[in-house]
Amino acid sequence: MSNIEKFSNLLKFGINLNLSSEEENIFYTQSFASWVMQQEHFDASMVSDREVEIYFYAEMVLMVTIEDSTLVLDPTSEECFDAVLLILRFVSERHEMVKKEFKKLNTDSIMDEKFYNDIGIQEEEEDSEDDSEWI
Repeated sequence: MSNIEKFSNLLKFGINLNLSSEEENIFYTQSFASWVMQQEHFDASMVSDREVEIYFYAEMVLMVTIEDSTLVLDPTSEECFDAVLLILRFVSERHEMVKKEFKKLNTDSIMDEKFYNDIGIQEEEEDSEDDSEWI
């Protein structure tokens, strides 16, 4: 398979990120956009929870969509090659770290709920019958 065919397949099929939930897809998209904004000569704008516009020297060159655990590239300019390389760098260098960060944040929130339930603190019900009896 030639390099052109590989690049063509990347555009057709995207990159499988092996994400486990819609929340992880959104977290990954936000982490990706934030990272791109920190890169020299690049900028990013989140269009939605799933879509990120990538700018190179203030020109929009690529739309990235992360949905159903797949990162899909949609070039909007012929000058998108550097942006594609940037995305590949993010996936190769930061992918596992972002997944671990999501898992840690998710585990911490679950542990917090377990902790509060274990010590007997429960969330108050919004409209209990006792509150409405005095009316």
